[in-house]
Amino acid sequence: MGLVAIMSFGDLAIAQIPTTLPQVPQVGPTTVGGVVDLVRYIVRWVYIIFFIVAVLFILFAAFTYLSAGGDEEKVKTARNMIIYASIAILVALLAVAFEAIIKGFLLSPTA
Repeated sequence: MGLVAIMSFGDLAIAQIPTTLPQVPQVGPTTVGGVVDLVRYIVRWVYIIFFIVAVLFILFAAFTYLSAGGDEEKVKTARNMIIYASIAILVALLAVAFEAIIKGFLLSPTA
């Protein structure tokens, strides 16, 4: 029975050599527009990660503020953490807005 099985798979042992080489997929951008899109994609992910970290930072500062128990040093530290996180979020939002403003100036039709 084993001999019959081996003989039936004989055609699989005869390898066919392909007449053309397989196409290798293109890796990375090939045009300037592709590079710009890649940079925009990376920046978008950095913003998402930044905002998640900033929200977690504000939550940690709020927890520190609530658990201060009247300790003025902890209250001051928590207040400063919330202020710094808010300023960081504001700067990140301004950076996104500046991108939109500059894009509007560069792509505006000339009269």
